Amino acid sequence: MKKWLWLIPVYLIALIAYMPAAVVHWLPMPAGIYVEQVSGTLWQGRIGYAVVNHTAFHNVSWSLAPSQLITGQLGFSVTVPSKNNPLAAQASGSASLSSIELTQLRATGELAPLMQLVNFNMPLKTEGQWRIALENYALNDLSGAKLCSALKGNASGSNIRVLVNHRWETLGDFPLNLGCAQAGAVALSMAGENSLGLNFEGTVSPSSIRVNGTVQPNPRTPEGLAKMLSYLGRPDNQGRYRFSI
Repeated sequence: MKKWLWLIPVYLIALIAYMPAAVVHWLPMPAGIYVEQVSGTLWQGRIGYAVVNHTAFHNVSWSLAPSQLITGQLGFSVTVPSKNNPLAAQASGSASLSSIELTQLRATGELAPLMQLVNFNMPLKTEGQWRIALENYALNDLSGAKLCSALKGNASGSNIRVLVNHRWETLGDFPLNLGCAQAGAVALSMAGENSLGLNFEGTVSPSSIRVNGTVQPNPRTPEGLAKMLSYLGRPDNQGRYRFSI
């Protein structure tokens, strides 16, 4: 009888390896997230349709690398195709019970669907594209108190335009640097080399968003928008309007 015992772990490994991806339906989903049309296996599968914060996604695929489990890590990659989706993304990294690390993240999309996804309202109707590229990201505290332990990357808004007095004003591109602050907040910074002279530094944490900066009209600033900046108060002796959030 004992000579057949070795078949038990083999059977369990095979059971896990070929476990259908549809088991995700058994898992409790966070509020605002719904999935259906799940296919493939737990290790390599696809979600045909998903809704996140009222935003629909199609044909999101993933693969897991159980070979890293010997080190306590589970390797993964996720792909969101551009077709029929509000964004396109490719991410890879590893995760454990206490940490997550991204070795690569590339994502692009339109600005309006992104604002809907994160529940953020712009003060003016805004259109354009966005891009984010992370070279390294790590989070060693999954309690929700921090957003990062390490972060290096950049983002940008391109072909940005805003609706001012029923007229679309073109603003151009806005590059943004990303990092990780000591307290575990995501650090943001933007130089003033853009059509609004927008220059700021800020942090995003689970509990707050803090931004301090200036806006300085220049020859590239649309006239209608330059007039609206006066509502920010009086400029300093260099013509900069200061703001904080």
